Amino acid sequence: MASLFPNGILFDGILYQILPGGYAVIGAAALTGAVSHTVSTAVICFELTGQISHILPMMVAVILANMVAQSLQPSLYDSIIQVKNPSFFH
Repeated sequence: MASLFPNGILFDGILYQILPGGYAVIGAAALTGAVSHTVSTAVICFELTGQISHILPMMVAVILANMVAQSLQPSLYDSIIQVKNPSFFH
């Protein structure tokens, strides 16, 4: 996005800057949320950054990643339980 729009995006007379670091933080939160099957990673990342403007895209990315991951595989914590005690889920 930053290479496509180096000066930002003009919308309704407001110039919105493209911040690659914001995309990186949102991607990291989505990956962590997908691995652990929790939404709390979005809240943790939001608290770390302190940017209120990133909360909506971060929540959407984490929830979508969580939905896809839940349909494909068990969570990291369930996998650890299965390795340590295989009879737990039977």
